[in-house]
Amino acid sequence: MFAVADGMGGHQAGEVASSMALSVVGQYIEDNIGLISPEKLVEKAASAANAALYTKASSSAKFRQMGTTLSLLYREGDTAYLAHVGDSRAYLFREGLLKRITRDHSLVATLVEEGEITEEEARTHPQRNIILRALGLEPQVEIDVSAVRIQPGDVFLLASDGLTGLVPDEGIARVMAGEGGPAEWSRLLVDAALDAGGTDNVSVVVVRILESETVVPVRGARPVTDASDLPPGTVEEGARPAHPDRRRIRNWLIVGAVIVAVLAAGFGTAYYFYNKTFWVGVRNGKVAMYRGFPFWDLSVVEQQTDIDVNLLPAALRERVQDKLEPESKRNALKTLETLKNEAVKNSSVVPDVEGKKFTVARDMLEAVGLRAAPELVSRTGIAADLVIDQDPEPGTRVGKGTMVKIKVVMSGSPAKEV
Repeated sequence: MFAVADGMGGHQAGEVASSMALSVVGQYIEDNIGLISPEKLVEKAASAANAALYTKASSSAKFRQMGTTLSLLYREGDTAYLAHVGDSRAYLFREGLLKRITRDHSLVATLVEEGEITEEEARTHPQRNIILRALGLEPQVEIDVSAVRIQPGDVFLLASDGLTGLVPDEGIARVMAGEGGPAEWSRLLVDAALDAGGTDNVSVVVVRILESETVVPVRGARPVTDASDLPPGTVEEGARPAHPDRRRIRNWLIVGAVIVAVLAAGFGTAYYFYNKTFWVGVRNGKVAMYRGFPFWDLSVVEQQTDIDVNLLPAALRERVQDKLEPESKRNALKTLETLKNEAVKNSSVVPDVEGKKFTVARDMLEAVGLRAAPELVSRTGIAADLVIDQDPEPGTRVGKGTMVKIKVVMSGSPAKEV
């Protein structure tokens, strides 16, 4: 088993999250090898880490909103199984070609996939640090699971965004095509990231698969599909000296004129950038785009949306509530569109279940990711087991997993309180 976890939520909380995730994943795999399929093994290991982190984060304000990415590689026989959440990455280097296996769960990755920005623009995008999925932020998290049929000589690379955010895939491929082995390549990749600025933690794991009794040459190995396929002041000679008082007045006038010019230029520049600066935040519980500087209340609402901030994934919701980084109007509009899409994916429209049998109503709610919270009531003249009221009302958009209260007519008289 090999893994990279990149913590978030502040220095201490991030360190706790990443260390805890690796510990839980390792223990889960050790305890369950051979008991379940490898695909389920890595998926459930990551889910177990998510549950442990969420419980830890909920137990103390010190660890609130802590989380971590995870890129996990587990080899069993001639197959590598991967579980992935966040914006760390897993690559396969085979026969001189570098292939990205995982997909970044980040805001800029979504923009790249939608064709709004390029990979190069993503490296300097003001919202490049916003991830949409991570371990520990929600009670459940969707885990990306994939499998790769391995061949002798295959090299897998697991890395945090401290490497991939600064060194392009072509640069990574050049290093791994050079002389040396995993230890040398790891050192060179870390050095490349540091030379490029080293603005974040740089974690690199390189795994080379050698031929063995269980790893033999494979014909027609399954190709890996990934996001990459789709996927910064002389007096003039002979002139008569000016009178001292007149000279002093003239000097003061010059100084005054310079000060006025500097102030005018400063205010003009500030006003220019004020009208060219946009950022995304929250107003009255809804996502809004502001124009102006995001401090000292020096901004105005440029566009108010109907995007409920509570419908966004937890990590993204926190970032929006804290105000996203300033950007151009064009990019801010793209950010709004992305937030709208994320809110839709993370929410459901409450169906109309009134007049339905309880089991039918429950199934309708579960089909759209909601849960039924039944309340038994006594009504005469109405058939038993029918839903007569619901809250929220039909057509309301709510977050996935929301409990919908439904009143269900019971048969017989009301039960006595115990």
